[in-house]
Amino acid sequence: MISHQIEALFQRSKTTLHLLQLHSLIIKIALDHDEYRLSQFISFSSSISLQFCRTIFDNSPITPPIFAWNTLMREYSKSSTKIESVKLFNQLQRTELKPDKFTLPIVLKSCGHCLMIGTGGSLHSMAFKSGFSSDIHVSNTLMRMYAVFGAIGYARRLFDEMLERDIVSWSSMIAAYVHCNLPSDALLLFQSMKLANEQPNSITLVSLLGACTHVLNIRLGRCIHSHIVTSGIELHVELETALLGMYAKCGHIEQAFHIFNSMADKNLQTWTIMISGLADNGHGEEAVSLFTSMEEAGFRPDSLSFSVILCACSHKGLVDVGRRYFHKMVSIYNIRPTMEHYGCMVDMFGRAGELEEAYDLIKSMPIEPNSVILRSFISACKHHGRIPCANENIRDILLKVEPELGSNYVLASSLSFLFNCNDANSLRSAMKEKGVKKLPGSSWVQPLGGSSEDSI
Repeated sequence: MISHQIEALFQRSKTTLHLLQLHSLIIKIALDHDEYRLSQFISFSSSISLQFCRTIFDNSPITPPIFAWNTLMREYSKSSTKIESVKLFNQLQRTELKPDKFTLPIVLKSCGHCLMIGTGGSLHSMAFKSGFSSDIHVSNTLMRMYAVFGAIGYARRLFDEMLERDIVSWSSMIAAYVHCNLPSDALLLFQSMKLANEQPNSITLVSLLGACTHVLNIRLGRCIHSHIVTSGIELHVELETALLGMYAKCGHIEQAFHIFNSMADKNLQTWTIMISGLADNGHGEEAVSLFTSMEEAGFRPDSLSFSVILCACSHKGLVDVGRRYFHKMVSIYNIRPTMEHYGCMVDMFGRAGELEEAYDLIKSMPIEPNSVILRSFISACKHHGRIPCANENIRDILLKVEPELGSNYVLASSLSFLFNCNDANSLRSAMKEKGVKKLPGSSWVQPLGGSSEDSI
C-alpha cells in the first residue's frame, strides 16, 4: 500500500516544494536507506531541480547505487554545467563502486563537449582495461568524442577495430568526417556502408546531405532525396533542414524554398539556412522579408541569424536596412557583435562607398580587427580611389596581423600606387626580402556527367 502511495507521489511531484515534502515523507518512513527508492527519488527529482537532486545525493545516509550516479551524471551532461558530470565521475572513483557500461558513455560525451582531451584519453584507457571497449555503445561514444577533438585518425582506428558495427557506428563515423571537414571521406565511407548491406537511417542521411553540401554534389543529394521519398523514411525537422540546405547551397533555390514551405515544423536553424540560401543566390530583398516573417513567427534571431541577414544587406547594397539590423541586434536582442558581424558591416559600407563610416566602425571596435576586415576595407578604398585615413597607415596594421600572406602585400602595394609609388615599390621589395609569394587562385568544380557511385 505504501509502495503504491509513494509511486503516486513521485508521479505528481512537479516543483521543488513537492520534492521537499516527498523527501520528508521518505525520511519519516525510513525509505532513505532503500537503494531502489533513493535511485527512484534521484531520477524523478533530477528533471525538476538538479541542484536539489545533488543536495539529496550528497547527503544520502547510504552510498547511492551506480544507477543513481549515472542518472545524476547524465543530467549534468545535458545541462550547461557538463563538467560537473566529469567531476562526479572522479568522485565515483573514490568509492568502492565500479562504473558500468552505461557510465562511460555519459562521461565521454561530457569530455567531448568540454574538450577535455586528456581526460577523454584516460577514460579510453580505462574502458580498454575494464573490457568495456568491446561494448558497441562505448565504442560509438569514443568515436564521437575523438571526432569532436578533431582527432579523426583515432576515430577511424576505433571504427576499423570494432568487431561489430551497427547503424550508429556507421552514422557516427560519417558524421565525424563531415565534422572534420572531410566530406569526400564521408561519401567514400558511405560506399563501404552500402557494400556491407547496412541501410542508412535518417541520422545517416543528415550527415550525408551535409557532405553533399560541402562538395556541392547535387546529383548524390537528389539521389538521397529520392531514397527518402521512395523508402518512406519519416521526415523530421533536422532531415528536412539538411535537404533544403543542400539544395540552397547547390544553387537550386526554388527546390529549397519548396521544401521550406512544405515543412510542418521549422526551427531557428531552418529559417536561418533558408534566409542564407536566398542571400547567397542573389535574393537579398526576399531574405530580408523572410527574416521579418521569422520574427513574426515568434523565433528569436541568434548571432548566426544576424550574420546571415547582414551579409545579405551587404551584397544587395541595403545599407540603411543593414544599419537598422545591426542596431536592433545590439539594442533589442542584446547580442554582442562578433568579428563576423563587424566584417559584414565594413564590407557593406565599403561596397556602398561609405568609407568614412566603415573606418569609424573599425576604429570603434572593442577588439582588434582581423585581416579579413582590413582587406575588405583596403579593397574598398582601392575600388573607390580614396582613403579616409591618410594620416593613419591601416596597411601596416594588416601586414602586422597577417605578415606571411603574400596577397596582403600585393593589396597594400596596389593601394599605395594611388598615393605613393615609392611606398608601393618598398612593399614589393619587402615581399622579395621575406620570400613571401602570392599564391595563384584556384577553384574546384564538380565535373559534368554521371557517376555510378551517385546512388543510394
